[in-house]
Amino acid sequence: MTSLLISHVDEINAALLSHNPFSQPPTVLAQGVWGKGFPDVETLNAHASNAVFKALEEIRVGLYPTTSILITAPPGTGKTHIISRIRHRLQDQGGALFILANKFDNINQVKQGFQQIVADSLSNIGSQETKQWQELATSMANDVFKNAKLDAQIWEPKNLVKKIESSDEQQISSWVNKLTKSFCKIKTVQDHDVVRAIFWTLAEDQASYASNWLAGKEIAQFKANELRLPSQNQSFDTVLQILALISEYNELLICFDELDVHEVSDAGFYKAQVVAGLVKELLENLKRGVILSVMMPGLWKEKIREELPIGVSNKMTTYCPPLDLRYLDSDSTVELVSVFLKDYYEARELIPPNPVYPFNEEQLRAIGHDRPTVQDVLKWCRENCKLPTGTDSGRSEVETDPVELAFTSELSEDIKNRLDNNYFLADALLFGFQPLIGETVEGVTVKKVVTGVGKKGKKDDYLNFKILGEEGGNTVSIGVAVLQYEGGKALGAGFKRLLDEEGRFELTRGCLVRSKDKPINNHFKKTYLEPLKEKGGEFAELLEKEVKSLVAIRAVHQKRESNHGVTEEQILKFIVDKGSQYWLGIHNPLLKEILSNPSCELDNIEDEPETSEEITSAHSDDAEVAGLEESEAKDLEELMVHA
Repeated sequence: MTSLLISHVDEINAALLSHNPFSQPPTVLAQGVWGKGFPDVETLNAHASNAVFKALEEIRVGLYPTTSILITAPPGTGKTHIISRIRHRLQDQGGALFILANKFDNINQVKQGFQQIVADSLSNIGSQETKQWQELATSMANDVFKNAKLDAQIWEPKNLVKKIESSDEQQISSWVNKLTKSFCKIKTVQDHDVVRAIFWTLAEDQASYASNWLAGKEIAQFKANELRLPSQNQSFDTVLQILALISEYNELLICFDELDVHEVSDAGFYKAQVVAGLVKELLENLKRGVILSVMMPGLWKEKIREELPIGVSNKMTTYCPPLDLRYLDSDSTVELVSVFLKDYYEARELIPPNPVYPFNEEQLRAIGHDRPTVQDVLKWCRENCKLPTGTDSGRSEVETDPVELAFTSELSEDIKNRLDNNYFLADALLFGFQPLIGETVEGVTVKKVVTGVGKKGKKDDYLNFKILGEEGGNTVSIGVAVLQYEGGKALGAGFKRLLDEEGRFELTRGCLVRSKDKPINNHFKKTYLEPLKEKGGEFAELLEKEVKSLVAIRAVHQKRESNHGVTEEQILKFIVDKGSQYWLGIHNPLLKEILSNPSCELDNIEDEPETSEEITSAHSDDAEVAGLEESEAKDLEELMVHA
């Protein structure tokens, strides 16, 4: 770099004054794994990421089919950074499909949660510019074409998706049916419906419904009929079949993260312990791939090795002993800051006088000498990113609230794919109500919030919690149920609990929390919603903008020690101090609506299309599948030929 290329110092300083390069939170969240990557010093803890890539390569060449790797590291040393690095390299270079297992919303049902995680992960873009589901579906389709016609061209996923999208609904449905039949003839398949749903992901208009079905969610009957699927298929066998199909064509990497949060199952097991059992079972059933788990050393030693059977802990470290992440040193500290500033300056087309400006290398080396964590260095940079004396008068020196920084970071997470998850949303609401105990909101003085809603104090799968309090001198017991189900038995079960006609839950009124754009059929409206209104019940409309702040503050609380370095007291103070700004506590519209004087408005709720004949399974095609002859080539000829 010559001095002629260096930007004018006033221009650089103006940019630094307008935006601190280190203002973003120093933690990597799921959005940073799937989306734009966190600036990465590739040499930092390369031994850990290299071990994963080496294991995948050894599986690829057939040295062994599966293995598991464990990374242990204290908070802030970069566990999720490593996962982000691995994910982005796989996306750039290919080599394996990727599953990020970090969001278990109900650890009492970890297998059902993992089915949701698999479907959500495979709905993300892979290495071939399409969703990972579509990569898998294309590989399966190419197998069909190869079997039917040896000289058939091999489709790339993006081209096959484009071909499907350019066709009408009837033609697409015909192709999906024929692909399913043909594939199930050439492969041993336990459940033909799983194959059918995977092929449906090639059609963008139907992909979200197919993915929801593969996730174990119940889909509306009219949509089930349209896709020729049963309305629901929640089963760990479905998960194992999906993983087996992936193994036919790709290696697989499953990463378990965020195991350090303070969650305990009803049976008394920590989240990490529950997931450890799942890792063992997956490794015993996986046909080709690597399972990576990351957690803090103390959790590994005290909760896994010392409290669980040796067979469980051994299954987490079949490739090598646990890999420890290293703290920064002087060289890596300088490199980390340089990488961050390089991205910052390049985005603004600026060239600084040195790679670490406005710091100096001696400062950073001195910090690195104390072996800090990545988070420590980035926090120091945020707080000390000041210009030379006499040039920094434009920046306000207001100290950033660490809870606010953590909250805004969590608030940036995309939760759209989780707005159908009743447990996830209910837990956010439940946490939102905790600071309201003792407060009077919308005329209700909140005395207690309980999850043991039955007479014996047990939890219920459909009535999430009760709010106990006083209203106008009377005792109230408000039952809250988040019911985002598309329809079917689960939705009916939730409605019955809100009505509480037998007094089983001792409710004075029920409150349904649901998106109004989710259709409800006329039978359910007449049988449940109208009686709920007549009994003084409430319909609180679920809006993403109102629930998102509750989701974010709960995430901060869950990861207060492992990721954000804040205390429970600081979080509660933030809710009080900044509640009006961020829709928290007594200022959240959804919490207020749940407590407000009931006005069960049923207008603008979409009607579910009426269904005629119910199709419960595609297995009625089994006899036809078994008897197919060479007609597949002719049936699929239009699809096999590239446009």
